[in-house]
Amino acid sequence: MNDPRTRRAHATRARRRFFVASHIALTAVAATGAVLLFLSDEPWWSAAVLVPMAAWIPVTGVLNASTRGLLELRSRALDERQLAERGEVHTRAHRLTLGAMTTALLGFFVVATLLDVPFHGLSVPLAVTSFAVLLLHWLAPLWVAVLRVPDEAGEYEDEEYEGFQGATA
Repeated sequence: MNDPRTRRAHATRARRRFFVASHIALTAVAATGAVLLFLSDEPWWSAAVLVPMAAWIPVTGVLNASTRGLLELRSRALDERQLAERGEVHTRAHRLTLGAMTTALLGFFVVATLLDVPFHGLSVPLAVTSFAVLLLHWLAPLWVAVLRVPDEAGEYEDEEYEGFQGATA
């Protein structure tokens, strides 16, 4: 987590945003593949789950490294400032997921009412949306924590990183 060789990848805000966006996209692709695998019973959809996961795991590692253990370490290993930051991250993520859940629920009521769809006809979309909101609830604290990390001062500020042309802060 504190390996200096990985600091360059997450030293600036632009790089961290790139990794958060990549993580969101990889999560969406893998989740969509999982839903399609479940709904269609076609085994080849498993590739849509496994291929993004091969990239999702190292990207998650970069995100975790950029927070330096804020969400992974036990409370006794963190100081007061880190505990306060963790609390703020969880509060913001909770508000984000609450908004998503409320929007989804209201959306189902509006769709059911306007289209005169019986609620039992919404079981599959409700299950898929519930799965997406569950993933959001699980991963939102990580994304919020990474987006709140300040830039590292010093050697990484003006340096062009070969993996992210044009993505410097």
